[in-house]
Amino acid sequence: MDKLNYKYLKDELTLEELSELKKKVNTMSDAEIEQDLYKIWLEEESIPLSIGEEYFDEMKDNIDTIIGKKSNRLSFSVRWVQVAAAIMLPLFIGLTIYFYQQSNIILTQEMIVSTGRGERANITLPDGTIVSLNSDSRLEYLPKYYNKKERKIYFQGEGYFQVHKDRKIPFLVNARGILVEVLGTTFNLFVRDKKDFAELALEEGSVMLLSTVSNKKVILRPHQIAKLNHLTGDILVIDDNCIQDKSAWRRGDMIFRNTELLEVIRAIEENYNVKIQVDCKDCLSDLFTGTLPANNLNEVLEIIERSYHLKSIITGKKIHLKQ
Repeated sequence: MDKLNYKYLKDELTLEELSELKKKVNTMSDAEIEQDLYKIWLEEESIPLSIGEEYFDEMKDNIDTIIGKKSNRLSFSVRWVQVAAAIMLPLFIGLTIYFYQQSNIILTQEMIVSTGRGERANITLPDGTIVSLNSDSRLEYLPKYYNKKERKIYFQGEGYFQVHKDRKIPFLVNARGILVEVLGTTFNLFVRDKKDFAELALEEGSVMLLSTVSNKKVILRPHQIAKLNHLTGDILVIDDNCIQDKSAWRRGDMIFRNTELLEVIRAIEENYNVKIQVDCKDCLSDLFTGTLPANNLNEVLEIIERSYHLKSIITGKKIHLKQ
């Protein structure tokens, strides 16, 4: 504590030391503060004060005068508590201003959560909304404005949203070429920069999806999928009784139903961050239906090998599938 006190009076504290000093002061009793300050008082001549010695001497004289006027019946302990209060007041004021400034800095900074290839993450927003991020995804929002008049985030990648219901404050997702507005709902959103489409699969609640390219707007009901063309802004809405397949990645699965093998291969590449070359006659246009694990590449390759009579050769992150 002595070292921190001296460094504070010399205005040499780092941010971490200032935080440590605040914690220690909050846990100390009046008697402990009295002892520390009394020791500093006795050694004050050896301390170079950043506030100026003349100011400090004047403050000390004023304190002595005030204490003398009170009464000689005041105990030594009480007198030093008064001294401690007078000396610590600037410290507490300084700490209050510092932490107020730090909280304002945090509020004005943009909060960003992102995942790399093969990574996943969960985030709970200030209003209680839960977002699960698939690999290579990014979510941003401003704490200062979030949950005031609106709950607005910026998003890219793939995410599963469980939006906390609040009829007074809408939840807005601003992504590439689209704006999603909800009050409280559950949906999976797919918006990647390298894809020419965005897709929203609604499990529960109601969602308004707007194309910022064409200004076309649709309102989705549960078990519907909206597929938006980034180039034209057109939105196609289809009913899907297997809507939860779209968020199967959260359970560690990749589910395909009558999907061309080429698209399956692209999904495997994206999920595992690998490059796959397939040598087979016309097999890439074959339709594939099945479930592949999202966390076991060897098992995925074994399923593909058996289904299409292929053999895989792995070299680092490159995979060659050939007959």
